[in-house]
Amino acid sequence: MDATLQAAFLFAGLTGVAASVYLLVLSLASLFYRNPPAPGEEPTSNLIVLIPAHNESAVVARCARSLLNQTYPRHLYEMVVIADNCTDDTAAIAVRAGATVLNRNEPDARGKGQALHWALNQLFEPERDAEPERDAEPEQDADAVVVVDADSVADRDFLTILARPLRDGALAVQGESLLEGNDAPGSALRVAAFLLVNRVRPTGRAALGLPATHLAGNGMLLTRELIASRPWTAFSSTEDLEYSISLHKAAVRIAFASGAVLRSPAAPNAEAAAQQELRWEGGKAHLARTQLASLVVAAIRQRRPLLLGMAFELAMPPLGFLVAGLLSGAMIGVGLVLLGELPAWTLSPWVLALLMIVSAVMLGLKAGHATRSDYLALRRAPLFVLTKLARTRRVMSFRGDTWIRTERGATSEIQGDP
Repeated sequence: MDATLQAAFLFAGLTGVAASVYLLVLSLASLFYRNPPAPGEEPTSNLIVLIPAHNESAVVARCARSLLNQTYPRHLYEMVVIADNCTDDTAAIAVRAGATVLNRNEPDARGKGQALHWALNQLFEPERDAEPERDAEPEQDADAVVVVDADSVADRDFLTILARPLRDGALAVQGESLLEGNDAPGSALRVAAFLLVNRVRPTGRAALGLPATHLAGNGMLLTRELIASRPWTAFSSTEDLEYSISLHKAAVRIAFASGAVLRSPAAPNAEAAAQQELRWEGGKAHLARTQLASLVVAAIRQRRPLLLGMAFELAMPPLGFLVAGLLSGAMIGVGLVLLGELPAWTLSPWVLALLMIVSAVMLGLKAGHATRSDYLALRRAPLFVLTKLARTRRVMSFRGDTWIRTERGATSEIQGDP
């Protein structure tokens, strides 16, 4: 029994080491990432910027203004807002802001994934039984669609940089979806977490010559060719990750466009943040339960190491849960050592994993050009880890088809807002 306990404890610790090594390698690689030189040619791709919006009257005009203020040639792109089951004046405000509006009224099929599926069918399926209710017709045939959340503000070079990988034949591209902090408790820590996940990890993978692991939903580009061959059928609470898995299975590489930045406001309060995190983390856990095994089998049968890498990424818990698990395991191990059930050396992988995670975070913040507030936010990390432990059961039992809309706070100016 002692040998079995020792082997199990070591195996659990080594899985934590594997995850920590992965994060540390990406942070180190991100330090050496350099953006590719800008091409000399002018852009030529026609884009539709698709903005899903459910009751977003407070923010949709601000989003539209930032998209009208792009360095990308104005005649090559058009804004299309999906007024998705709206009960406010989102549609009217979007029209005044210069957008084409598609009015969707399907209250029994709620959620961003459903809205994208519906809108992409309207835009790219000329033969359809019923015309959608439109305030205007899109003026051009698009080469690609760019999806932008209605509460986001785009940097001026967002579209220009996001479209560059198209020249190299990319079918799917992801930009940088970042957060802008507010006065809510924990806001700064969530800003730092987004920086690590949506800038540092993708640039680290790019520096190693690897594709991005997933689309982030906000700031993603899908070509017309891709939409035709891989229609949007992702309807879970993490529809972006679900669609990304289908792309990996089809051997479609996801390119990362460093510098194509969107900024969204952090959740306005702790309750809204908890709902948002439940949707993301619970949705990922749901996909891991339902799709991890098929990813591993496909990777082995097809001899595709990159697909196995995607399976590893899907299996890896979010950073807060990873740290919480490692701390819990280490404390249990200390107790077992004091009771004489385990030798002290069996604690070494747990301690090593925690040290590597700390190194990965600090190096990642440096590679991601974090601000002073990002570093200071780490003071709340212990409380953040404790809350993760308290929410573990809720996250693990979360239904992936549950639709949760994050509460919006009062509209605040985001840096870069024109």
